[in-house]
Amino acid sequence: QVTAQGAPLVDTRSTLVGHNVTAEEIDRLPKSRSFQSNAMIAPSDNSGEVEGGFQVAGASSAENAFTVDGIVTNSLINGQSRQNTVFEYLQEVQVKTSGIAAEYGGALGGVVSAVTKSGGNVFRGESHYYFEGSALAANPVKRLVLDPVGDKTAFFVQDADSPRTHNEFGGSVGGPIVRDRLFFFGSYSPRSERQTSPYNFDDGSYDIKRDIWRQQAFGKLTYAMRRGSASWSTLWTPSTAKGTLASYTGATPNSYTGPKSSLQFEGQRGYDVNQLNTSGTVDLSLTNSSFLSFRGGYFHDRYSDTGIPETTTYTYQTPSTPFDAVLPASLRGGTGTANLRRAQITDFDTTKRASFNTDYNHVFTGAGVHTLKGGYGFQRTTNDIDTFYPGGYVFIFWDRSFTFAGQNLGRGTYGYYEVNDRRITSRAGSNIHSLYVQDQWSVNNRLTLDVGLRTENEVVPTFRPDILKNAIEFGFADKLAPRLGAAYDVWGDGRMKVFGSWGLYYDWTKYELPRGSFGAETWCIYYRGLDTLDLGSLNLDNRPGRDLWVNQGGC
Repeated sequence: QVTAQGAPLVDTRSTLVGHNVTAEEIDRLPKSRSFQSNAMIAPSDNSGEVEGGFQVAGASSAENAFTVDGIVTNSLINGQSRQNTVFEYLQEVQVKTSGIAAEYGGALGGVVSAVTKSGGNVFRGESHYYFEGSALAANPVKRLVLDPVGDKTAFFVQDADSPRTHNEFGGSVGGPIVRDRLFFFGSYSPRSERQTSPYNFDDGSYDIKRDIWRQQAFGKLTYAMRRGSASWSTLWTPSTAKGTLASYTGATPNSYTGPKSSLQFEGQRGYDVNQLNTSGTVDLSLTNSSFLSFRGGYFHDRYSDTGIPETTTYTYQTPSTPFDAVLPASLRGGTGTANLRRAQITDFDTTKRASFNTDYNHVFTGAGVHTLKGGYGFQRTTNDIDTFYPGGYVFIFWDRSFTFAGQNLGRGTYGYYEVNDRRITSRAGSNIHSLYVQDQWSVNNRLTLDVGLRTENEVVPTFRPDILKNAIEFGFADKLAPRLGAAYDVWGDGRMKVFGSWGLYYDWTKYELPRGSFGAETWCIYYRGLDTLDLGSLNLDNRPGRDLWVNQGGC
């Protein structure tokens, strides 16, 4: 007689709420082409447009932590996930939503970690092809439009479908370089996205095309030692886009309010994104009950606009009706009339995050079994940006006088205009130091306690160090983050547990705060009398007419 008993399915010692999605599960589950989509499998996760992506336990997408091989890939600017990985080179995706240990920082919500594959003693590989497109999708969602006649009623408009295709192809391979010692793994997966949208304008119609070329290249080396292992990996994910599709604004299908010239440059407008993530890890087994690990990494993220004409735009803030009798037909128009769609040019927006972590694990007995872990972390973050409107942008106020604080400050022959100089330009960087210690204490065969403490020293930078050295400084005493948890094996057979956790969590300050409040973002407005009809010549370098500001001069 043979009797078999299955292993317990419940980890009775853990207070963590989460899920590890293995490569086998990834192959079988319906999914999109991003590892972040697997976060939806874990409890308390949600997704929505308002939250900007994945919402974990009430925290927005910007408050989660996303890592690839332990390297944080969140945006320094707003916190959202910036680097995608495809599933072909992932070993598993770990999703932690509650009861998160003290070793993890910078997340008020969840921690989504992508763990990449490694090579082995056997050569293995795969190739893949994916297709998405309008042929496999439903019609566009109906668009809600405000009645342009009375602005009191609204109705739905069904736009015609925009033909689109997404083609992704690639493969991966891994195996030994030196058997039992040195292994490699590599993957390449480019993706082509194309869409053509028809537009109906006030004076005709034409199509605008958008082409996006995304690439993902991954490589990894792993070295096995007698008492440990070492690995190095790099992930390169550049993207290039040509063509920008503006949203439909008219009251009829596929219509855009304005002349054909208003979107004439959208077919050339695009962007370049260059992202590089590289990391190295060394794990050393010191004794049978202790080991030491080191991890260093670097994440580079650069965004640039392309194809935007360096033409200063002007927009009517009042209709030209009072002067239509003397204006050429090309200048007549109502409120909102513009020569081009206004666009801010990002010449470059570069963020860099360099990090180093060391962790020590030790298991010992004393009033139970203790699994003690502690560590130190360091981050150096920088942001270098140059964003501007070419020549500024101009607002035209036909037949209006400029007033400020109830005082009429005058006008020109045709009214007045303002030239806006709005830009984000500067460079800043800062450091974050972190310390943590945690203990998983198995008091007896049924009760386990999780006790931990994390603290950080964070400097929020200023983009004007000549005025203020640092924007905000958080010392170790300011960011003490205790973690407590307990788990109890109810029946003592590993099949049912009662557990709970409590913790205090601190986010890392996003660079949107210092950029907007400490020197990077500036906005200067010049007010002048409108005495010319050569509106296309108005810009920051050409501001004819009387200065109407209270105290004449520069900003």
